[in-house]
Amino acid sequence: MKIDLHNHSIYSDGLFPPKELLEIAKREHVDCFALTDHDSVFGCEELMLYAKESGIRVLAGMELSTDYKGYSVHIVCLFKNNIVPKKLFEFSYNKKEERKKRAIKMMEKIKEIYHVEIDLKSLLEESEVITRANMCYNIAKCNHISEREAEIYVDNKSKAYIPSTKLSVSDGLKMIKEAGCFTILAHPCLLPRSIVEEILPMGFDGIEVRYPKNQEGDEDYFKSLALKHNLLISAGSDFHGDHGTKHAMMGTSTLSLEEFKPILERLGLEW
Repeated sequence: MKIDLHNHSIYSDGLFPPKELLEIAKREHVDCFALTDHDSVFGCEELMLYAKESGIRVLAGMELSTDYKGYSVHIVCLFKNNIVPKKLFEFSYNKKEERKKRAIKMMEKIKEIYHVEIDLKSLLEESEVITRANMCYNIAKCNHISEREAEIYVDNKSKAYIPSTKLSVSDGLKMIKEAGCFTILAHPCLLPRSIVEEILPMGFDGIEVRYPKNQEGDEDYFKSLALKHNLLISAGSDFHGDHGTKHAMMGTSTLSLEEFKPILERLGLEW
């Protein structure tokens, strides 16, 4: 079996609605996947509704954005009994409004400073939870340039950059643990190893040992950390829909059923 625990939809910065993710999963022979939109749980119920007819098993989740010493640390959260905690609906709504206000200010600054075209109306209409990736797509489309070329307008060095408000890793873990979530350190290969070593003891339940951007030796190293800190192993493709550019296709990084069983048990689920 192929189990992919890290994927995105239009409810954050993915390109496809939940129903189409199910079609992609079927095409790519993925047996089970988790929907883990950035700071948003709004797509989970829609996904589970359509999943009943698809034959694909799905998990409700979220990818929480946190900060540690200036590094962006993302936490994949999976929900016990596959039920979205009520507390996270409120959190998602507040984050949605916060990101919307930030996006409006940042896009207006980008237009003013760099004299590039933007389509704020379509950005607000098409994106449920607006991330910098959504802004990048919008700028690229409006100016007929590649997303890679558009990244300079939204990255940390841009004169128009406005930092997002982020939880600390410890506060983020506290919040989602209180909500009953299973917590996984996402894409540790994108962080310095020293930072990974520092944050793992803070209360993570698992670590994403397989990820498309892993370098040689990364998986073995992260598995050794899992053993050291008594963590379960996870895997995720971080599918957004723009595979071939920044992200990978769903099913690129997966767990087997045997590897997944300990997580299933922690979630209170049976297959």
